[in-house]
Amino acid sequence: MAMNVKEWLKLPAVKKLQEEGFTNKTMGVDFFRDPLRTITYNPGVMYAAADGVVIYARNRVKPDDFLNIKGRPFTVRDLLCDEHYKYDSLVIGIFMTALDVHVNRVPTHSFFVEERNTPNLFTNNSSMIDMEKGLLENEVVEDNMKYLFSNERKVSVLYSNVLKQRYYIVQIADKDVDVIINWGKGKWIEQGTRFGQIRWGSQCDVIIPLIKKNKYRIVVEPLDHVEAGTDAIIEIGDQKRGTTFKG
Repeated sequence: MAMNVKEWLKLPAVKKLQEEGFTNKTMGVDFFRDPLRTITYNPGVMYAAADGVVIYARNRVKPDDFLNIKGRPFTVRDLLCDEHYKYDSLVIGIFMTALDVHVNRVPTHSFFVEERNTPNLFTNNSSMIDMEKGLLENEVVEDNMKYLFSNERKVSVLYSNVLKQRYYIVQIADKDVDVIINWGKGKWIEQGTRFGQIRWGSQCDVIIPLIKKNKYRIVVEPLDHVEAGTDAIIEIGDQKRGTTFKG
């Protein structure tokens, strides 16, 4: 269940990770952990695609609008690396801290249409550590999001038979990250199933073009901590009871 980041930091498992820190000996066990999750199939919701802290949750954003970072506009087109994108969109961003599981899961039953790599930006990835420090102190500072302009990302295009349209998952890497691994392209992936991993960092966004008459209700807000595949971030129309499995 989504909870404020302050409450999440009090959980015993999270406190243990903070107190012990990561060492070469524990890195493979702790940082790359991939726990089983109890997944409830529910066509009435979209689950978080990543574990982490919600940094923005916008019901409708125009394609040429979004954030103002240190006085410089950052648009949905920039996020998708697509200057021709023309739709108003629902956008939710989740920041994966060093304490989070870094495996990404599909929010709803989807066909993995394609994956787009970021065009060569001729720049190095920027550090996201200032953003993380702020979040762990229960603060979202948009000016700490300057990494959005430069950092490597992958844009995954998925088709949902529930939404009856395409939507996007954008994975953004940190300074020390050069590996974003996804799998399942060209295949049907069930809700809550693993589809990718960002090694060492650090952000995962869900973008839904508002091109259908679907009704959406965002059920999280900035500084909520969520878990991939189990915590709903969006309700779609009327809620329906789902079926449960472990995966």
